[in-house]
Amino acid sequence: MLKKIYDIDYCIHIKPIKRTDEEALSVAKSVSCSVYDASDSFKWHCINGKYYRFKFFDRIYPILNELIGPKLAKAMDLKTASYIPAILDYDDYFQMYGLISENFKDPTKQYVDMFDIGFKHKKKPDYKNIELLKGFCLEEDYYSLINDLFKMTCIDYLMEQVDRVASNFLFEKDGKHLSLAPLFDYAEAFDYAKHGCTFNKRENHDLNFSVANSFIAPNFNEKKFEKLLKKHPSFGAYLKRICEIDIISIINEIEAEHNLKISEEHKDYYYIRTREKQKVLF
Repeated sequence: MLKKIYDIDYCIHIKPIKRTDEEALSVAKSVSCSVYDASDSFKWHCINGKYYRFKFFDRIYPILNELIGPKLAKAMDLKTASYIPAILDYDDYFQMYGLISENFKDPTKQYVDMFDIGFKHKKKPDYKNIELLKGFCLEEDYYSLINDLFKMTCIDYLMEQVDRVASNFLFEKDGKHLSLAPLFDYAEAFDYAKHGCTFNKRENHDLNFSVANSFIAPNFNEKKFEKLLKKHPSFGAYLKRICEIDIISIINEIEAEHNLKISEEHKDYYYIRTREKQKVLF
């Protein structure tokens, strides 16, 4: 299936890499990952002097999700990891299809999740973290940071994200300044989800939220959310903005940029799903 979508001659090719313990330690320091990850022969690859992480997939939907996510993030003026189709040539007979993404972590900055800062994980609508955030960042950073979290929420709503848990978005610390780190990990969306995703309603029917987001887990149909929009009108403006996104234009851009062959059936699927989400709001 993926052979029909990828252009084998145009696509980046990589190979498994065996590293010594010393080499793995050096890579781990360079990309801020664990030595275990750096030792993995599939994950980290040096291409033209930069490190890229390889993710293997056996279906087209998570691949397209990872390519669509950054386009949405940029449309909402958010920093994001970028993904490039790649093929790992395991040997002469077997190939692994997936994506590579350049390491986005700045070695001069610190990257922490919401638990590291002091927040609690939310599985049901709870907006207390919005106010608590004021105590964890400088006053001049607050509005930019909270608005970026709102934008992230809008993207995850449109994509039907089911795995925006604390480990799947980070905060970037630059001295005393706190900001949202580049977004990453868009795969678990548009009805594609691995078993065990925290916000997967197919497995957890009683969960009450409109979009996966462990920071606030908002429910757009509650009175509490109406009050939130009155207090933070920018959130409503971002929701309107996400409703103006033309998903087919985005997919066509992806197709042209990476020389992919995306079928009309796949395009129709994304068009129907995004329009369903957009029509519900406005």
